[in-house]
This record gives sequence, C-alpha cells and structure tokens, in this order.
Amino acid sequence: MSIQDALQNNMISYTITSGGGHLGNCINMQLTNLTDRSLSVKLESGRNLISVDTNKQDILVVKEEIFVMNSGQTLSKPIFGFCSQSHKSSTDLGETYSVGNMKDKTTVQLTEYLSQNEFPLPSMQNAVWVLTNNRRVEGIFHENRDSIQALMDYVSGLTRQFTPWYSIEYQPNEEHLVSDAAKSIHGNFEGYLASDTKIKIVVFDKFNIPQQRTEMKINERGYSHPVVVDVSKLPKGRYHLGFFLAGGGRVDEKVFTI
Repeated sequence: MSIQDALQNNMISYTITSGGGHLGNCINMQLTNLTDRSLSVKLESGRNLISVDTNKQDILVVKEEIFVMNSGQTLSKPIFGFCSQSHKSSTDLGETYSVGNMKDKTTVQLTEYLSQNEFPLPSMQNAVWVLTNNRRVEGIFHENRDSIQALMDYVSGLTRQFTPWYSIEYQPNEEHLVSDAAKSIHGNFEGYLASDTKIKIVVFDKFNIPQQRTEMKINERGYSHPVVVDVSKLPKGRYHLGFFLAGGGRVDEKVFTI
C-alpha cells in the first residue's frame, strides 16, 4: 500500500532524516510496522519529502522503495532523490523530514524516467529543477554533451519545446545552489570540416554587432563539432554565433540566450 494510506490508517510510524547533501542517496527513512500482521508499504517515485526546517530544501523521491515488514518490525533504507527547491539551503546531516504529497503528473513522469536511466547526478538535479522551479532546459549541463542528450530530449518533450542545441554552465554561487550568471555554453555546430581546420567564432548581439571573437581548431574530420564558448563577460540577452573559415566563409550559425 501507499505510505500515505498506511499513515492515514495509523499502520506505521516513521523517521526521515537527511544524510547530508541534496542529491542521490541523500535521505534515510525508517518505518515501523504498528500492526499485528505483515505489511508492504510503497514510497512512490514522485513523492515530496518536506523539510521540517522551512528554510531548507524539500527532497523529491526519484527511486521507488518498497518496505516489507513483519508485525512490529522496523526497517531502514536510503532514499534516492533530489532537491525540489533550488532557492533554499541544503539540509545538514540528521535534519528531519515529513512525508509530503505526490507531485503533479508531469513531474512524476520525470522522476520515473530518471529512476529507470543513468545520467550524471548534477544533470538529473538540473532536470528536476526544470519541473519544480521553472529553470531552463538549457541549464541541464554536463561537459560531455552526449551523456545528457537523451535527458534534454525527454525534458524538452515534457515541457513542450524543442531541445536546445546548447547547455549553459553557470558560475558558482556560494550563497545558493544555483546561479543565474552564465559562465559558458556547450554544444555542437555543424559543417563538413577536415581535422586541423581553424574556425573563427564570433558572438553577435541583437543589433548584429560583434561582441567577442575566438578561434578553435577542429580535432577530427566530420560534420558535428563540439564547441565551448565563454560568455561570462556578456550581459543577459539573446545572441547569435557565427562560425567562419579562416578565409571568411560561413560554416554555421547558432542562436543562444543567457
């Protein structure tokens, strides 16, 4: 049965404490069977765990856990989840939680998808914040774009938008988990190029005025090429990137917003 039904019928008691941190196996849950028979209690993917300290983050359960207990038995398990409130502070070791409600249908779809797939933990956290805190899909970041492409595609589908061609790496923020100050963008541009080809990269603002210029060398012959562009000195706004051969020919053009 659902943990919510078991609690409403006074069939179990529980203790939920922070393991420290805000992602992965960051929660410890202990259930006690208060009945005179065995129980099977389900903690669902998509259920929110509420921090008793309202200044600290709630945790969204990602991986479902089943507690099978004999009469009077107490069972403890680590719980795999992620912060669902990016603007709040991470809980310290041992801080307590209560059982909250299930999240909306779309968020539950995401948690179930995450529970069935392996992605870098920070990228999974960023994906959760897209649904729970209206963060941008572009904020799902990892240096290895291929490792998160399927995740970005899935979240883009859930939020009914096209998958961004790039990810934003944000600058660290000592006061908060997340930052709105972009450090760099990571993605791929297209064009058939030979290895060792030199490419000029120009960032244009909305008035088509060049704001910065850099160069890169193509490592391998092919059509799709990874690129990282430092945007830390650019103000927030919409820009486009031009990729040019040394002789001046345009290879590709991309649009981004920071």
